[in-house]
Formats: sequence, C-alpha cells, structure tokens
Amino acid sequence: AAIVATTIAFFAGLFPRLMVSSLNPDWSLTITNAASSPYTLSVMTIAAAVFVPIVLIYQSWSYYIFRKRVTPKDAEEHY
Repeated sequence: AAIVATTIAFFAGLFPRLMVSSLNPDWSLTITNAASSPYTLSVMTIAAAVFVPIVLIYQSWSYYIFRKRVTPKDAEEHY
C-alpha cells in the first residue's frame, strides 16, 4: 500500500506534466503532448481486439500441449 501511495503521490505532484524539462519548463512533456491521436487509438483498439484473443488461445493451447511433467522415465524411453 505504501508503494502504491508513493507512486500516486509522485504522479499527482507532476500533473499535468509527465516529464519535467531541466532546460525550460515550457518544454516539459505533458499528458496532452504525449497522447496519441484518435485515429491511432482506434487502430490500436482494433488490433488489440483481434490479436489479444489469438494470443490467449495460443497460450491456452500451448499450456494444454505441455501440461504433463517430463520424468526421467520419459527420457529413458527415447534412447
């Protein structure tokens, strides 16, 4: 809880800046400057909607295929 509270306090103190410039405060990276465009966010939403289920299905399949533990007896059978 202390780590979470410290992190929240740190970012709340920086708000709306994400990274403070040491050269000029006007050159600091803000939330608005760091945000992606609406088009980029819509494309990434579609990409995530397509690829996240594919990755989850692949990981489930991989877990199912390799679910059994290899024993020394299994290794002896292949020599």
